[in-house]
Amino acid sequence: MIINALCELHRNLNLEPRKGGTERTKAGPGRKSSAEGQAQAQAEQLQSRFAATPKKTAIYLELAARFVLSVSQFQKEGRERIVAAAREERRRLLKFSYSLIASSTTPELVRQAFHSAGLSSTAGYPDECESEMFITGTRLAIAKAHPVVIMRTMTAYLGLQVFDQVESWLLEHFGQQAKEDEELIIPGDLSEILSENRLSPGQIDQAVRMAGQQLTAASLAGCSRQTIDLVKSLAYSRLGGALLDWNIREARSRLSSDELSDAQSAFMELLGSLDEASPTELRQEAWSSGVDESLVADISGLILELDEKVLKSVVAGLEPALLASLIQAMEPIAHDRLFSCAPSSRSKKILNALEATQMLSLNELTRRAQLFAQKVLSELAPKTRRGAARSLQLPASLRQHLTSILSRE
Repeated sequence: MIINALCELHRNLNLEPRKGGTERTKAGPGRKSSAEGQAQAQAEQLQSRFAATPKKTAIYLELAARFVLSVSQFQKEGRERIVAAAREERRRLLKFSYSLIASSTTPELVRQAFHSAGLSSTAGYPDECESEMFITGTRLAIAKAHPVVIMRTMTAYLGLQVFDQVESWLLEHFGQQAKEDEELIIPGDLSEILSENRLSPGQIDQAVRMAGQQLTAASLAGCSRQTIDLVKSLAYSRLGGALLDWNIREARSRLSSDELSDAQSAFMELLGSLDEASPTELRQEAWSSGVDESLVADISGLILELDEKVLKSVVAGLEPALLASLIQAMEPIAHDRLFSCAPSSRSKKILNALEATQMLSLNELTRRAQLFAQKVLSELAPKTRRGAARSLQLPASLRQHLTSILSRE
């Protein structure tokens, strides 16, 4: 779930129209059939704004795969592995990426380092797509992101046309559990609560969505493999499940037993709030049709695509209760970005409001999402000249999210 959502959001960011509008195809000696025309139009829509040729796309994929496998080995074996990869690598861009990962560079300084080395488009590097891919991949590798996240994010620059190919490659290399981890059982009632029939699959999925990756992993780190597999089957894709296993191992290695127990308690409180939030009739109505994925995608996409300054201003200008309620319809990655754009004092108010938030109906969630979208528009509008409000210049994907939210009934 998390991995696929990340890729979709990055695809939306890059599916921008080319400068000068859509190119007109020359009429051939024979008029193409309707099916052929539709296929050609669909192929153009699947491309990113870089519009690489199939041959170039294959080269990009090979380079990204080589980079991700080296980073994976580095995460398993340590710094010497990435130093050896840099020593053996002949391609300058990859060699420089490896050297930055081996150094003590912070993610925030990666782009400047590429620029100083003449390896960014702003410094004259001729291949902007390749440069942006490896700037992004290097930043994620230094931040210790999972290889699946790195590969998905890098290849998102190539458009939807490579989605299935990358999916197959990732499943082949990272889709299987590396080993059967030894169970770590923390005394508590979470496993029993999750297996009870009174909890619907929708409630568990919603709790995972609201908790976010780190809390979910920490709470499951002290549970049996059976409980972990249950949550994976309800809330994660195959790749998302592999990432969850990785986060669980990370939680077990860095958190104490007391911290894992606290995480379980927090997750149980969240589940309890979902169970007690509304009368039985409303709960059945809320979960009978599952989560409105299109609303989740629009809210999450809007948060992820907004400029950081604009998002900070929006977060500062809305009531914590409204922001807390929107977390019910938000991917974990958007949830994380929202909190990263709020000062600690504001984040505490949102968390306090989240504890008191009841499950809302789809109509109420839609209304609050529209209030959020209107606030976004009010922040964006002053950036245009007077009288230009009707032709507000926005990225196509951002405009699509806003239109979709505001046009709901």
